[in-house]
Amino acid sequence: MEQKIIYPLSGRGKKIVLEYYEGGKFVTWGDTLFKVPDSLINDILENFFKNVDIWYPLGASMTDPPSDGLGKYVQSHNGSLTPRHASAIAAIMVEDRLIKYRGAKPIELKKV
Repeated sequence: MEQKIIYPLSGRGKKIVLEYYEGGKFVTWGDTLFKVPDSLINDILENFFKNVDIWYPLGASMTDPPSDGLGKYVQSHNGSLTPRHASAIAAIMVEDRLIKYRGAKPIELKKV
């Protein structure tokens, strides 16, 4: 199985290990293991990044994620994921050249 190592967009934190499978990626991020199916990425591209001209907040805060951020979207549309997972998902989407990012605090995301 092909593996790739990437890092959170902040440049800090634990490495994100991706293992590709038919239809998505297995993600190991520190002690956290989860799947990112291609259907989730497609949903985010179509339903979260609706306007290609707007920069959206990453919003990966566990305590107070912004309502218009990717973290809140991921949490409300995928029961097993939290706003924190959005950090890894955003890094994957940047790596796959689906979105771009700017800033550090806050990190903002935009569809390519």
